[in-house]
Amino acid sequence: MNPRPEPTAPSTDSSTRMRLVRAALGWRAPAVVSVAAPPVVKRRRLPLVLLVLLGLLGCDRGSNATVLWHAYNGAERDALVASAARWNAEHPDRPLELVAVPYGAFADKLTSAIPGGNGPDLFIYPQDRIGDWADSGVIEPLEYWVDDARADRFSDEAVAAMAYRGSLWGLPIAVKSLALYYRTDLVANPPRTTDELVSITPGKHGYAVAYANVDLYGHAPWLFGFGGKILDEDGRIAIATPEAAAAMTFARSLVAKGLAPDHAEGPLVATLFNEGKAATAISGPWFQSDIAAGVPWKVTTLPLVSATGKFASPFLGAEGILMSARAHDKDTAFAVMDALTSDVAAIERAKLARQVVPNVHAFDDPAIAGDPTLRAFRDQLAHTAPMPKGAAMRMVWTPYKTALGEVVAGRAEPGPQLLAVEREVTSYLVPERK
Repeated sequence: MNPRPEPTAPSTDSSTRMRLVRAALGWRAPAVVSVAAPPVVKRRRLPLVLLVLLGLLGCDRGSNATVLWHAYNGAERDALVASAARWNAEHPDRPLELVAVPYGAFADKLTSAIPGGNGPDLFIYPQDRIGDWADSGVIEPLEYWVDDARADRFSDEAVAAMAYRGSLWGLPIAVKSLALYYRTDLVANPPRTTDELVSITPGKHGYAVAYANVDLYGHAPWLFGFGGKILDEDGRIAIATPEAAAAMTFARSLVAKGLAPDHAEGPLVATLFNEGKAATAISGPWFQSDIAAGVPWKVTTLPLVSATGKFASPFLGAEGILMSARAHDKDTAFAVMDALTSDVAAIERAKLARQVVPNVHAFDDPAIAGDPTLRAFRDQLAHTAPMPKGAAMRMVWTPYKTALGEVVAGRAEPGPQLLAVEREVTSYLVPERK
């Protein structure tokens, strides 16, 4: 028997800590600390239905349970339940309890519950709040437990999304970005450049592309493809730039020329695509559930911006499992994190929920490697922009959306609008002077 070891925290002298921090953020530390690990019950391959039953029936809601909050629904929830059930079948003395929390209330509940000791041990959430939670002591840094082998399990982009100020704060469980969907009955070959994209003529009343063009998240591929920024290399606001203005001008030109709908949001994008009124659509993995039965489609990476020679680069979104700073048993909590983000669990999520997983070797599985949709989103990761994790980013979304709406509709010019956004966001961040 070769039982799988479980992680325990290594010693925390300063030299060890610095090696592990470098491993977490650079992925190639000069040395790795050996971690002692007690054996556990050997993995048993049980049918999925039986695993779920064991997970639901065997989870004692006593004080020894590790509690994990999540906001997953549908197939993503089912895949998570299957992984949790496997843990519970193998560790009946250390059960995992899943608690579903509505996404709209998730962040506020965490922020208020954890400091009072009433929150979960673990939770799944996108990386955009990591900075706030790390600075306020809500979440636990993980470099004590993470070695090179664990860091190398994931793509560099995914691990970087979980890093903040010299520490690693989560293990990535899924990565999400925008990509280009196209109807194969209207587009024979997907466009490789924006010049090819705008040359698509789907019909008298159709559009070349539909996307959420008045939302910064939807606009981001053009922003970064034209060389624009949100923050500069030093983390300072850098919104009002000529490159960002050029991106807004391009977005406006798509509408002005009838190539994209004005003020499009998710539901309209899906409707236009399903009805054949949009030859292509820019959206994420979630868009697949909005495509009507019988619509012929494929997905590919976003095109090169012809004006700059840079790839259109959407935001990289990563969901991770994070540990509460108040977790009652941090060694066990990390062991759960390790199991839920293992290659076995990632392959299961990719197959059951079609999640784009960050595990590099998950794509060694023939079924996943042969899935063209998963592969396209995986390939898109090479051309993405990390989403900032600090408080500044949360201040950007609303004023940027307002500015985009004005420019795309032709009511304002990009330069003054971007300058107004930058000034507004900066005013939120500068402490009020007495």
